[in-house]
Amino acid sequence: MIEIRRLNAEEVPYLSRMMSVVFNFRRDFAKEENQIPDPLARPPEWSWGAFDGAKLVSAMTEIEYLMRFDGHSVPMSGIGGVGTLPEARKGGHVRAIFEKLLPEAYEKGVIFSNLTPFSHSFYRKFGYETACARNNITIPVREFAHLKLKGHFTQIMSDSDTSGLNEVHRRYIADINHGICRDHWPDNKGWRIFVKDDPYATGTFVYLWQDDAGKNRGYIKYQDVMQDNEHVISVRELAFADPQALRGVLSIIGGLGAQIRKVQWLMPTFIDPIDLVNNPWEVEQRVIPRDMTRLINVKAALKMMRRPDGEGAYVIQVDDGQISANSGKFLVEYSPKETRVSPTQKDPHIRCDIPALSQLVTGYRTLENALLTRESGLEVYGNRDTLNQVFTLRPQHVTEYF
Repeated sequence: MIEIRRLNAEEVPYLSRMMSVVFNFRRDFAKEENQIPDPLARPPEWSWGAFDGAKLVSAMTEIEYLMRFDGHSVPMSGIGGVGTLPEARKGGHVRAIFEKLLPEAYEKGVIFSNLTPFSHSFYRKFGYETACARNNITIPVREFAHLKLKGHFTQIMSDSDTSGLNEVHRRYIADINHGICRDHWPDNKGWRIFVKDDPYATGTFVYLWQDDAGKNRGYIKYQDVMQDNEHVISVRELAFADPQALRGVLSIIGGLGAQIRKVQWLMPTFIDPIDLVNNPWEVEQRVIPRDMTRLINVKAALKMMRRPDGEGAYVIQVDDGQISANSGKFLVEYSPKETRVSPTQKDPHIRCDIPALSQLVTGYRTLENALLTRESGLEVYGNRDTLNQVFTLRPQHVTEYF
């Protein structure tokens, strides 16, 4: 009999050993048993497990985040570390965990769940769909030489004050859907994790940028890595308060040409790298449909999402195979001041499954674009003008890796 439940502190070593097998990590656990616990480690109850008797055979981690959604900060569960021991695969254990995790997340008030998939088709079975892409760019450092160093850069170390980083980050994610509020966890844990790497041992550097007036307006985190016997700057994160701050932060790269050949960056798709260089031929880019999202609470999301100008209404029918409270027909009425969502028996103007609706609600794609290419899960019966004004494109960027 398989038991599905959250882990306790005593079971964390079982999880670590299982993950070392699943993800081919090599660790000497005998040397780790007497080590002091990591104060930045995730709480054990964030992990779910499938137990065959006393043996942990499958697990995943549900990380508690706060993310930005159309001007609101809403609860989001980040799914990571999904794995099953080789001898227990094809047994439906991950499905069983999701079937318990998702309804519980709804009851706890979670609005969205995000993950980075090993297989997009696998997670569509649980209601997830692609909802954030990244532009993988490579640019020669010399293309940033025209951005002369300006303002003031301060290197941030593990024991530095991170309030300036947080000030910039809050402004950066304010209007970006899926942006993660790094100040949500207690004891400044999110920022302590962000700056924990020793730059001398790892080649990872964090710099806060201030303008000439001394205002915090941007920061960059990058790692100096070796590729084909050459030094490459890998940008891990770059945040900016406004367009001028973007160029101010990037000015630090222009001075690295003596020892660095190129820059790589998983850039948000709402930034066009062509605008940052003089010679577009030098830019290599590949858009990666990386992250997936899932609506956990349909009614809450419909109520909080951006409203068109004026007044309007539409009826939506939703089909959710895992969270029954999401299934049904809802009347959505909006005005300049509020949106009301209520159950209805009226005929729907639009019918969505959860994967399609997750894309539309978060603004990953427009309704017209979805109707052009989706094979199933979305049908429109009327009120097209209103629906086109409701389901619009908005900036996307998942700002954490999990």
